[in-house]
Amino acid sequence: MKRLLLAATRGDPDAQFNLGTMYDNRIDDHGNSVSPTNDNNDTVGSNRVEAMKWLLRAAEQGLPRAQTRLAELYAEGPDAPLNYIKACMWFSVAMTSLNGFHYQRAQTGYEKICALMLPAQIAIAAARAKSWRRKLTKSEAPPPAGILAKA
Repeated sequence: MKRLLLAATRGDPDAQFNLGTMYDNRIDDHGNSVSPTNDNNDTVGSNRVEAMKWLLRAAEQGLPRAQTRLAELYAEGPDAPLNYIKACMWFSVAMTSLNGFHYQRAQTGYEKICALMLPAQIAIAAARAKSWRRKLTKSEAPPPAGILAKA
């Protein structure tokens, strides 16, 4: 667990996702029930706040598995109705980068959450997803040619 925490703290999105999944202590990336353990083989308890913190970090770096899991947590959390827009947004973002089973899982989550929302809420979520994708694309863009020439 120490190595996983170190990698996650350093910004590794896969480590952040795995750490979030462990803290959530509910399911792995394949939908299987898990009881994660630390380096000493002790069971790690569920901590939804920590899970969401690490999943959000991975999701913001563009990891679709984290985006889907984060959306699921927003959709089913204790304040779920307050987070439907966030859930819808993250499902929408995740679907643009997934295929196969993972795409189907995100699409199913998206359809379920949309059935609970008003059209205006869905529109807000779609606008946020579009804005987020635009922001991510800009951050991945190479620097202008003039900056490379100076280097």
